[in-house]
Amino acid sequence: KIDMVTVEEVDQLARMPHSMVGSVEMNFNISLDPEEDDLLKQNLWKYLGLTRVYTKRKGAPPDLKEPVVLSQIRKGTTIRSLCANVSSELLRDFNFALVWGTSAKHAPQRCGLAHKMEDQDVVQIVGKTVKQQQQDKAFSSISQAASDKHARKRLEAKKQKQKRLR
Repeated sequence: KIDMVTVEEVDQLARMPHSMVGSVEMNFNISLDPEEDDLLKQNLWKYLGLTRVYTKRKGAPPDLKEPVVLSQIRKGTTIRSLCANVSSELLRDFNFALVWGTSAKHAPQRCGLAHKMEDQDVVQIVGKTVKQQQQDKAFSSISQAASDKHARKRLEAKKQKQKRLR
């Protein structure tokens, strides 16, 4: 709290490595507004190794309200970790990704699973077409599992209906 110490002490604290001075009262490096991107939040994101990635649907603007937060420490900041974070099916049906932002050489850049993303990149995941999925070696087992799951749901619904009629 810089409003409780002398200017010399503030200067000494500010020059220390991995330190920051701030005051909510003086609106210095710390903001009362949770939406505002102040220096404290920026340093926290940097030191924790967090990366905000925004998703985009085809033909729609990117969703800049709710980013997917990835960590360099946990699963990494690649397209693969983004897909795994969102859905395992998305990772299975991945074809390529379109990336806008500082990690892309041009906008949009077509990338694979190993592409490393940077903070505030925008990503659109493009899945395999039905024809590409059919050519996949695991397609028959995946389609059989989906068919079995659907059959189980129908059977369960039929049993529930018969119970209600009794």
